Amino acid sequence: MSLTAYVDQFRRIRVNVAHGRASPHKICMLLAVLDMARGGALTQNRIAYAPPLLERYALYFRAVRADGDHPNPYFPFFHLAGHLRGGGESFWHLQPKPGREAVLDNMGTVRTSKQVTDNIDHARLNPALFELLQDEAAVDVLSSVLAETWFQRGLQDLDAVVARTREINRYEYALRTPDRSAPIAAEVPPGYVRDPAFRRVVTEIYDFRCAATGLRLVLPDGAAMVEAAHIHPFSEAGDDDPRNGLALTPDMHWALDRFLIAPDTNFRWRVSPSLDRRIPDYRGLTELEGKPLFLPREARMYPKQEAIEWRLSRLGCS
Repeated sequence: MSLTAYVDQFRRIRVNVAHGRASPHKICMLLAVLDMARGGALTQNRIAYAPPLLERYALYFRAVRADGDHPNPYFPFFHLAGHLRGGGESFWHLQPKPGREAVLDNMGTVRTSKQVTDNIDHARLNPALFELLQDEAAVDVLSSVLAETWFQRGLQDLDAVVARTREINRYEYALRTPDRSAPIAAEVPPGYVRDPAFRRVVTEIYDFRCAATGLRLVLPDGAAMVEAAHIHPFSEAGDDDPRNGLALTPDMHWALDRFLIAPDTNFRWRVSPSLDRRIPDYRGLTELEGKPLFLPREARMYPKQEAIEWRLSRLGCS
């Protein structure tokens, strides 16, 4: 199918309209998928009900929600597989978990995230649509179609938020697929672009798990506890390479920034000698000494040695 055909299908998504205002759920879910594609996070035709999707859905939903709207991402994730307005099969398909095929076939709706995660492995798109989403120009067209179509039905803020996030997506794409022999970007973008893009990439490559404690806490709405910390601060290095980042819980991020902990070149944690090991209050940090980092799945994304050396040389300098 062509881009024109999918433009038509996006205009025919079955959406409830009450008092002249469209329900935002399905629109925000599709914008989240397009956002992932533009940012380089949709490299396989496999859309997991997981933080990369749910965080983006929440961003769009917050921008257009009205009183009485509740951010229930499980609802559009399931119901986008329904028929289009005017008839016709959807481009969105649900893949059951092994052994849950009959259960999914008999589900008429979902009321909790657990119903999704217990029974659905992932959603997939029509192959032709997935291929189109690898082209930024096609993604922009489909995003504009959603914003323009549903702008007329009460979701007036969609166009503005799509334009604002496009900058973040493009920087995110650059961070995911950089030419390692060249800078990430010729010009440093503003913080409102840099910060969310860096955080998305770094927390994802660590699977939303703290590199120090191993804690992985993800809420049903996709919010994760971890933050993205620069090993060599951006203010000095100007380096947003994901290999200059660590996923850390807020307390461990704070300790890293104050030179109380640091990774070493063997990917083990070192602790500042300024922390007296006899004091129980320090135990959460001092017990890290010598323990291995929780590292990304891919070795190519392990922390940069030069960034680690910078950080390690300043251990205990706060």
